[in-house]
Amino acid sequence: MIHVPDVRATVEWYQGIGFDVVATYGDGTGENFIFAIVSFGETRVMFNTDGEPSDKHRREVDLYVYTDNVDEIYETLKDRVDVIDEPNDRFYGMRELIIRDLNRFWITFGQESLHSMLMGGIYEGDSERVRKALDNGAIKSETLNVALAFASATEESSAQIVEMLTAAGAQPLPQVDLETLESYAGSYKGEHGAAAEVTLKDGRLFVTPAGDQMMSLWPLDQQTFTPVAMAGAKLTFQVENGKALGLVLNHEGHPVTLKKLP
Repeated sequence: MIHVPDVRATVEWYQGIGFDVVATYGDGTGENFIFAIVSFGETRVMFNTDGEPSDKHRREVDLYVYTDNVDEIYETLKDRVDVIDEPNDRFYGMRELIIRDLNRFWITFGQESLHSMLMGGIYEGDSERVRKALDNGAIKSETLNVALAFASATEESSAQIVEMLTAAGAQPLPQVDLETLESYAGSYKGEHGAAAEVTLKDGRLFVTPAGDQMMSLWPLDQQTFTPVAMAGAKLTFQVENGKALGLVLNHEGHPVTLKKLP
């Protein structure tokens, strides 16, 4: 339930972007509502009176709506509402669109990202989930290649999944020799407290950011790797005379540079 300055105006705005009106209760004058319920699929939101107007960039409450058509919603609404963030894949596995309503509350429409669907399906051995991701046709060749390597190394994955990825155009990843991988292992630290530990196990690199979980790294070339759990993220080792001096983690256009500790 959200308290708003004008329930009727709020209901009309939400109805205009695709919400259905479930119920309204008049204020006795016939001009306004004192309470209303609107729905979007299985999502229901209640609005009540006595809310304060605001000119803040972001209000005290956000709405999060699960859907299966974020990009379609964006195309429908982009010229009619205040778009805070266009559809983007997040590191936590969701593809999200953020808009702002007439009272300046943010609404996020979210669905599972293709990357999460693909890699999660591989990890769980769920061929139908993998097929659904591949059928979209929007997965980049680089991601397909990583998915093939991940599937080949994952016990839960099946020959069927490997065949599906190969049929979709996935190619083997480049090979990086063990000596080079060993040179990348070590502790890395940035200027503002960012830190990470790179380890080598069974011929594969893993990175553990400070305070986070260990993630496997997959080579895109001899110096650039991608964490399988982070869509679009790339980790590039800075090398001089065969020695790793640092690394740059670039995710969503935000590079973070870490120096390798002695």
